[in-house]
Amino acid sequence: LQTKAEKVFKQTLNSLNKKYGIEKGKLQGAMVITRIEGGEVVAVIGDRNPRFDGFNRALDAIRPIGSLVKPAVYLTALSQPTEYTLMSPLDDSSMSLKQQSGELWEPKNYDKKEHGLVPLHSALTHSYNLATVNLGMELKVPRVKRTLEELGVSRAINPYPSLLLGALALSPVDVTQMYQTLAGEGFFTPLRSIQSVTSNDNIALQGYPLSVRQVANPSAVYLLNTALQEVMREGTGRSAYKHLPTNYHLVGKTGTTDELRDSWFAGFSGDYLAVVWLGRDDNKPSKLTGASGALQVWSKVMRTISKQAVNLTQPEDVEYVWVDPTGRLANEFCEDAVQYPYIKGSAPVEYSPCVGAVGRTLKRAGDWFNDFIDNR
Repeated sequence: LQTKAEKVFKQTLNSLNKKYGIEKGKLQGAMVITRIEGGEVVAVIGDRNPRFDGFNRALDAIRPIGSLVKPAVYLTALSQPTEYTLMSPLDDSSMSLKQQSGELWEPKNYDKKEHGLVPLHSALTHSYNLATVNLGMELKVPRVKRTLEELGVSRAINPYPSLLLGALALSPVDVTQMYQTLAGEGFFTPLRSIQSVTSNDNIALQGYPLSVRQVANPSAVYLLNTALQEVMREGTGRSAYKHLPTNYHLVGKTGTTDELRDSWFAGFSGDYLAVVWLGRDDNKPSKLTGASGALQVWSKVMRTISKQAVNLTQPEDVEYVWVDPTGRLANEFCEDAVQYPYIKGSAPVEYSPCVGAVGRTLKRAGDWFNDFIDNR
């Protein structure tokens, strides 16, 4: 795996260098790959020339992570199902916040547009900054900070509003630990590069057994991961399916920092999780977004090594419900109706106009029958 990843990594960086006219040899990168099951580190690349023995960017390059922080914001919300669901409307409108220095912080969307009220899942799919900041301020930034710590971030986190858009510097291996918890469906598994130590005559001297503990609500993580699958189908990660089968149901998130200085991607298939960072050591703009840079490396490496599609485990207290675009109860016959997962008790109760009186009666009868079967 290390050898395969190194070859594809180097080839892709060279082609990106040429395609975007980046000064020769200036584009740097790093990659960490783990097994979903067990958190074993199977490959680490710390330089554009993978066999270089100097500075290891995978372990030691501490860079702002941009939108890779957003899943922690949305997980914080989805962990409160009485307040937030995937269809909750979020305000994607401009705001200004006074910083401690007295200066105003006025975040913008990448497309420089405002999108008004948007469903929560759509705000994440399209990585809307304004909706994310408005949501994070409702949740309170210290709560998002706790979520990041629960997911496995061990570095110091300053709970400023800018945290909500990724003003948090981490190494690729730090990010891998965070996303390993999402791939583990809410269970934290410390990354491992050593299973055991033996003497030269094969006597076990020290073992490093698998350690797992639940740190997040699996139902909330399930909802988040389905939204991150939408990121890959319809949002900023969709180009991955040029290289991988559409039935892989990939989970992932792009990240881009100010002036295109850092290009990130973190995501997983059914068997492997990988995190890629691209940028320049001199911190000048790399000309790459998360989608145009890091995602391209990730997709080509995963095409080479991954053999399994994602199969999320649906918790018992999660149900799929038909809703219309406004988030009201619908059915499969309603125009533009879709099914979204809800933690039981959080689904909408108001019917869409497309569901007539007969439809509502049938729905109630169906609910009664399902309850009757469940209780037998």
